[in-house]
Amino acid sequence: MANTSRINGFRPVKHTNSSPFNGQCNMYYVASAADEILVGDVVKLGGTSTTSGIPTADLCGATDVPVGIVVGIVNSKLDPDGKLSTGSMTLDVPTVSQIAASAAGYILVADSPDVVCEVEAANGTPVVTDVGLNASHANGARTAATYTSPAYLDFGTEATTSTLNFNILGLVRRPDNEMGASAKLLVRFNVHQFGSVGTTGI
Repeated sequence: MANTSRINGFRPVKHTNSSPFNGQCNMYYVASAADEILVGDVVKLGGTSTTSGIPTADLCGATDVPVGIVVGIVNSKLDPDGKLSTGSMTLDVPTVSQIAASAAGYILVADSPDVVCEVEAANGTPVVTDVGLNASHANGARTAATYTSPAYLDFGTEATTSTLNFNILGLVRRPDNEMGASAKLLVRFNVHQFGSVGTTGI
């Protein structure tokens, strides 16, 4: 049965030691987003911090060094200490789903270098011999009306090249998923700001 394409970015599921992902993350501040940022996006360090010491981050390009995966967008009515910002508190329905391009805000990032993610492969068709190779991600087209991450594993890049951002660990084993077009794969960071500078794929 052919796979159904449902691109929705990277989803942390466990760690490389097989322990489950339990939602642990750190807060980062986006000063001026390079493009819309959504849950499931790959982000990089911004190189500075807020006055209270919260590090900055921004959308990670294919050749940038990732720091982690966005797992939450902080409501703009809250400051990093959990207090109300200026103005009345109105919770959006649905809740805040993105940081707009050129806008600012706080995000929650799963930034452990050993996190394993589920992601859909696109721009090519994976085969069994691709397991062990490296590949980069693509951020996909996004607008102010985008509510799920369009990021995917770019199967136009798979190779042994050590500088590619992700290492392919295998196929997500589910009845609705098989190796082929739009396959959901398990990947780990091959290049990470706090970890590996990259190893050659097999």
